[in-house]
Amino acid sequence: MQKIADFTPMSQTNSVFILTLAIISLGFFLKKYQFITEKEGKTISKFLMHTTFPALMIISTARVKLDTSLLLLPLFCITFCSIMIAIAWVWFAKYPNDLRGILTMGAGGLNVGLFGFPIIEGLFGKEAMVYAVMFDIGNTIMTFGVVYPIGSYFSANHKGLPEFKTLIKKIFSLPPVLGMFIGLTINISAVEMPPFFFDFLDTIAKANKPLVLLLMGIYLSFELNKKQFLAISKVLVIRYVVGLLFVLGLYFSLSHDTLLYAVLVVCVTLPSGLTILPFSDELNFDSRIAGTLINISLLISFVLMWGLVLGLHLT
Repeated sequence: MQKIADFTPMSQTNSVFILTLAIISLGFFLKKYQFITEKEGKTISKFLMHTTFPALMIISTARVKLDTSLLLLPLFCITFCSIMIAIAWVWFAKYPNDLRGILTMGAGGLNVGLFGFPIIEGLFGKEAMVYAVMFDIGNTIMTFGVVYPIGSYFSANHKGLPEFKTLIKKIFSLPPVLGMFIGLTINISAVEMPPFFFDFLDTIAKANKPLVLLLMGIYLSFELNKKQFLAISKVLVIRYVVGLLFVLGLYFSLSHDTLLYAVLVVCVTLPSGLTILPFSDELNFDSRIAGTLINISLLISFVLMWGLVLGLHLT
């Protein structure tokens, strides 16, 4: 297991966070001054789902050196997300279906690829990315195999859960999932792809971060009623109480001078997954709730990560 070495200073993480806030603010003010509307945001959301998200998944999984001994990491992520979803399923049982659907989706799934990857690489170096990618495989399975079907179950557009074959077909037809399997196939088979292939995907994937952050700003709203804010706060309580309990478990179960320990501490405190935005659009949920939840969790996660990295001496 690799040891933690010398890494990029925390100031780089701070600059990444400031840049993130700046792009989100740009999206918010573009909407505020009516240069763009939430309706146009839905078009951006569909574009992301079918272009930049799958490109990012191919790049992330095709280039990282995978180790079969790390196969427990996806299971770790699946367990972590499942606990949060189970708590949300019970806690929000009395909420209206449309609100229950979006809140339960918000409790499961993590923002690993966009928010987690740059921070983990900035803090711990490229050697740590293998752990992040393996963790994200479990996150992808949960996001598209559990979170999306749960949202579909509570959506007015869908009557109950689809048949298993229909569900599997839907999951594997989602562009990000196809991207993950294409990347893994390239990685495992060691197929030599032409440089143009990766240059093309790199160019598309680079657009993912600014476009998603702009979309978050477009959907950012503080005009929700008190009941909706209270509901969002409950999702945040679930995510961060469970996350801190896992941090405590990692503290007592893993060696503190390993990359695995450092990466997992960051991963279990990641914000809500960005995919609940396009999911909410597709299922006709209130996207403003999704956007607000994501943005608040983004801020909380960064502050929490900052404190844990300093307090636990992860770098």
